[in-house]
Amino acid sequence: MRAIPRSLAAAACVALAVTVTVTVPVPARAEPSPKRKLVVLEYRAGSSALPGIARRVVDAIGKQTSIAVLGPDQARAVYGDQIDQVLGKCAGEAACIAKIGQKTGAAEVVLVGVSELGDVILTMQRIDVGSRDVSARIADSLADGASPTDAQVDAYLQRLLPPSDFLRFGVLDIVANLAGAAVTVGGERRGETPLQPLRLPAPASYEIRVEKAGFAPYRTKVALPPDGEIKVEANLARPGGSPAWYQRWYVVAGLGLVVAGAGGTAIYFATREPAGDGRIGVGGTVQ
Repeated sequence: MRAIPRSLAAAACVALAVTVTVTVPVPARAEPSPKRKLVVLEYRAGSSALPGIARRVVDAIGKQTSIAVLGPDQARAVYGDQIDQVLGKCAGEAACIAKIGQKTGAAEVVLVGVSELGDVILTMQRIDVGSRDVSARIADSLADGASPTDAQVDAYLQRLLPPSDFLRFGVLDIVANLAGAAVTVGGERRGETPLQPLRLPAPASYEIRVEKAGFAPYRTKVALPPDGEIKVEANLARPGGSPAWYQRWYVVAGLGLVVAGAGGTAIYFATREPAGDGRIGVGGTVQ
């Protein structure tokens, strides 16, 4: 590819059977938003090696980050069928590629290049659409017929994309039927109800405790998905009072754990625990 210096391509060809990854340093700049839109494009310099590599890059980005990513097929639908011809004319030149990315509405382009110089040379460039500059670049030399593993593709992206892209979050919305109840999440005090929704690292599991003097505490545990939201409704009741419908053993046993899909809302009914006097509380709390 023209955008890769000849010295870099030559270095990548040193080993025939051993994979050698080269990362080219670029000037430091502010890390972009992890919620930005990115398009993955593919340029082949007369090589048919590594079929489907661009799709694998798209899938890996979708699994590891919160970036809105378009693959080559989606880019073609937006740009038009002439995109392949335009890519050929650009020949990997960053400013030219950035114009394609701009038309797709992306903030960045990841250009996946495949060429052959004895070994198969796989390159990836992250191009900023606004500045039309290369933000990061890697090159890997693969033996003829070899293909990178999923772990290798993940490693490429770890070098190519900024660290902030791999920090994912979910939203935990905890509400209670009483104001002034103390909320603890993952062992950390988070304030009192009413409480603003919490943005927390995800995927992760969190133990939740909601308590107020004179009332049986509410306890549960949730699995927070990345880019998702879970709503927890904590209903506090006084010990010895008539249990609400959701506290009766046959309701709790029947409902178990109710969960909406990732990105939706989930209300959790925790498993009950037997008490000496036969009463149970919400979230497995013995009254």
